[in-house]
Amino acid sequence: MPHSFVRLSAPALVLVVANSAAAQSYADFCPGGNPETEAAVVGYVTDPEAATIVPGATVAASWVQFDARQRVEAEVGMEGLYAICGLPRDMEVSLRAIFGDRRGEAVPYTTTVTLAQQDLSLSLTAVPRREEVGSLAGGGSRSRILGSEVIRAEDLVDLPEMSVYELLRQHSLLKFDRMSTLGEVILLTSVTLSSWGSFREQAMEVRINERREGDGVNAIRELSIDEVSRIEILTRTEASARYGGDGYIGALVITTRDR
Repeated sequence: MPHSFVRLSAPALVLVVANSAAAQSYADFCPGGNPETEAAVVGYVTDPEAATIVPGATVAASWVQFDARQRVEAEVGMEGLYAICGLPRDMEVSLRAIFGDRRGEAVPYTTTVTLAQQDLSLSLTAVPRREEVGSLAGGGSRSRILGSEVIRAEDLVDLPEMSVYELLRQHSLLKFDRMSTLGEVILLTSVTLSSWGSFREQAMEVRINERREGDGVNAIRELSIDEVSRIEILTRTEASARYGGDGYIGALVITTRDR
């Protein structure tokens, strides 16, 4: 589906959120919120290279609290403005603009005041940059996560916000390849498909909350690890045992936290 963008000739709205007499209040952006315990961040999302605002994007705020990943999202309006409410006070959060499979730079922010402005950038033209999970050498915990057949929510707590696609592209058991007739597919590289051992790759379907995805690669591009409770990598034998005839190929089974 094509998206439209608005070229910036001048700021569409002068936003003042500093502690001044002219400042807009928390209630203006978050009616019904509690300014004593909650904070809000507002700002513009722009593509500096194209000199455009980016209406229709999503801004995600994520943080770790009570040993679990937390996430709040807000849509960017037609004027390029977003407002994220319901953030905990005195907490470090990560802000990021997202549009399809494009993700802007993560911006750290500490919610020390009730209302603040933080503008975000998101390139619509540059090649999407792959988020690195970190060094996989040395047998550290991240190396173990990306070599495991099961990934749990607690394994993801210390990772930066990223898509499931970005995470799994770094998994040692998986390979993402472009097939001429199928587009990009996910392959399990640790199994042997022929009795001669000449093939060690197996195509995989994607299931999110047990629903089989027609376009699994694009589905995980748009799914954040903040939303994940569990990821399972199943061989053809394991998938067949669980799903019967539907499991004739392996399965990447993702369970979300809101299930």
